[in-house]
Amino acid sequence: MTWRSLNSIMSVILIIGGLCYALNLNYSASQAIFFSSGGVGPTYFPNILTALLILLSLATLYRNFRDLRPENTEKITTHNFWYIIATLALVVAFIASWQLLGYFYLNVFVFLAVLLTIFRMEFGIGNSLGVAVVTSALTTGFLYALFGKILTISF
Repeated sequence: MTWRSLNSIMSVILIIGGLCYALNLNYSASQAIFFSSGGVGPTYFPNILTALLILLSLATLYRNFRDLRPENTEKITTHNFWYIIATLALVVAFIASWQLLGYFYLNVFVFLAVLLTIFRMEFGIGNSLGVAVVTSALTTGFLYALFGKILTISF
């Protein structure tokens, strides 16, 4: 993959994401309350930011198709490609598990433990698993104390 193709792909993804965000923001059921009065509402500033995101992404696409310099055609090498793919897969699994099963704090613990174990594999499985479990337990405990007890927010 070249820099030009990566920029084009990311610009298209940002445009699609911005359009989905704008549609979701402007047509949600909670906005009916705010549209009854005239003037600036809660969607005004996010809509401006979304429009800027889409405009800048379109400018990047235009520049990529116009620019034919040879330095934009060099290959991109990603040394940690499998770490990126594993992290994305774990994030998708975390969100799906949280939505389907519930148990937010258990999901956070498992997600952090697996992620930290993968990223510390060069120190050995025993060491990385031990550090991951302790760090995940402390982080999950902190999140539970902060959100569950102090702020009384339930997930």
